[in-house]
Amino acid sequence: MRAADASVGDRVGPLTDGEIDALFAPLAGAGKIALAVSGGADSLALLLAADRWRRRGADRPAVVVLTVNHGLRTESRGEAEAVVAIAAASGLGARLLTWAGPRPTADIEAAARLARYGLLLAACREIGASHLAVAHHQNDVAETFLLRFRRRAGVFGLAAMRPAIDLGGVTLVRPFLDVPRARLAATTAAAGLTPADDPMNRDPRFERAQVRALIPTMAAAGVTAAALAEAAREFRAAADAIDEATSEIIAEGATADALGVAWLTPRALAKAGEAVRVRVLARVMLAVGGDDYAPGYRQLAALVQGLGDRRLKRTLGGVVIQTRAGRVCFYREVGRQGLTTVPAAAGVVWDRRFATRIGATAAQGLTIGPLGEMARRELGLTGGEHPPGAIAASPAFRLGDEIIAGPAVSQSIGLPAAVALATQRLAHPPLFPAFTTAA
Repeated sequence: MRAADASVGDRVGPLTDGEIDALFAPLAGAGKIALAVSGGADSLALLLAADRWRRRGADRPAVVVLTVNHGLRTESRGEAEAVVAIAAASGLGARLLTWAGPRPTADIEAAARLARYGLLLAACREIGASHLAVAHHQNDVAETFLLRFRRRAGVFGLAAMRPAIDLGGVTLVRPFLDVPRARLAATTAAAGLTPADDPMNRDPRFERAQVRALIPTMAAAGVTAAALAEAAREFRAAADAIDEATSEIIAEGATADALGVAWLTPRALAKAGEAVRVRVLARVMLAVGGDDYAPGYRQLAALVQGLGDRRLKRTLGGVVIQTRAGRVCFYREVGRQGLTTVPAAAGVVWDRRFATRIGATAAQGLTIGPLGEMARRELGLTGGEHPPGAIAASPAFRLGDEIIAGPAVSQSIGLPAAVALATQRLAHPPLFPAFTTAA
């Protein structure tokens, strides 16, 4: 543990005013802060600490509490309403957000997480909050580290949680990453609040609950949550160093174009070590593939070995990798599941690869989806520099069955446009997938 964090992690009892000031200091220049509060001990401690912090300074930002009724238990609405009441008693504004719609039958943990963050970030953008603070703490870092180790994650996975992440206009912040769960529970208890108890946190059907149950046994053997969190922090430093070297190579030898196709000069990788070369490929795959995560380390390391083959053509993780005119091009696989057709509207991000721009006079009923191989052939788009498959995987706007516009189709002024995000994603890979680009 770093010396600056030792007092927070080693002490017992509620957080002190001095500790709270230090933990929230990075937020002093924020415009408006939203707090994600579920009603559990950790998030109530976040509410209490943020309230104490903002009361002790005249120049502190406004604070708004956001709570989500996920509807997974009968008690969830009452718990969310209790959070609103606690916020009101502290003089804080609050919003109760509700997860509506059908529930998935599998992987409910992941679905609930996606829904919760989607609601929270939408609310932040609506109220003009520049930051969303969550109550992830030292034990959460340890659990995430173990979860990812169990899944054989590489350096970037084992880096676990980061203190701050830009999510496209809203910064997710985690002020408690060096604070043990016990200290947050003590902070809530000292305020006389009774936290909500979610039995899902102990349900052995869920992977995180399984890992959480292991930590006391590991701690008895000397592998404490603090030690695991420290390891995650060291992996984070290593990941940042690898990414810095990767950025230099990408700036020198990789580009992306208007069709969302990435091009890589193999010789740019010549002087890099394996970890950096693999990270270059991971970032290229993330930029053009439309997926949350790149393929695994071993798969990418094997791909690195084949980049010098002039006849290279293979598919990995929904991306086609092909040697073309002395460079390697990467483009979305047209037959890949996920290339859906959806209603087109201003601000919609299609396939996480293209941002749509639609004027006020656009026709009603416009959709955006893949151009497709059949339409490519009918339009006589042979490719030129681009492989035909890259053109087929590019987006097209349709009105009924008629193609109106698209990056691979001639466009006129005033028609809708799809702007490739590959260059942006290549330079700045998403650290919190699914929420980095506002839709």
